[in-house]
Amino acid sequence: MQPPTIRPPDEDAPKHGAIGHLSTDEELQQTVCQALIEDAELDSSGIGVRVTHETVVLTGQVKDAGARERAVEIARAQQGVASVQANELRSSA
Repeated sequence: MQPPTIRPPDEDAPKHGAIGHLSTDEELQQTVCQALIEDAELDSSGIGVRVTHETVVLTGQVKDAGARERAVEIARAQQGVASVQANELRSSA
């Protein structure tokens, strides 16, 4: 019987903890999404959120530059977020 093959983790693959537990990145994604949804000033329906190694990547489209900046501020304010990238978040105005 051969020992199991151990492969290095794929850095882009989602990380999972024990059954029923989320990784830090998954928890951050949920936290950022919830904060965007709960913000009364922002229509977040067109915003996508990915988190990799505590870096939040915002994608999609918002109505204007002010909404884009608001989304970045909200994401950046969440505990555990190391940085926010919004190059893929476009404003329609």
